[in-house]
Amino acid sequence: MKNVTISMQEDTLRDLRVEAAKAGKSVSRYVADMVEANIRKPPAAMPTTRNAQMEALERILSGPKWSVMRDGRMPTADERNER
Repeated sequence: MKNVTISMQEDTLRDLRVEAAKAGKSVSRYVADMVEANIRKPPAAMPTTRNAQMEALERILSGPKWSVMRDGRMPTADERNER
């Protein structure tokens, strides 16, 4: 385990000490637990299951068609470059 030094305002430290005492932990353990909880949890915006990922991908792909599409398909290189 490594040691870390942090700086904070005195009133923040005072509140931190109170919260750590309420939790029955040292300030060091209280801060370490808070940091670990925030690092280990998956971000809320990220789908966590394969089904959720597939649903998100289907929503993206079923979105509005681009205005460059012709008859429901993307133009060929020749069609893109004609003037």
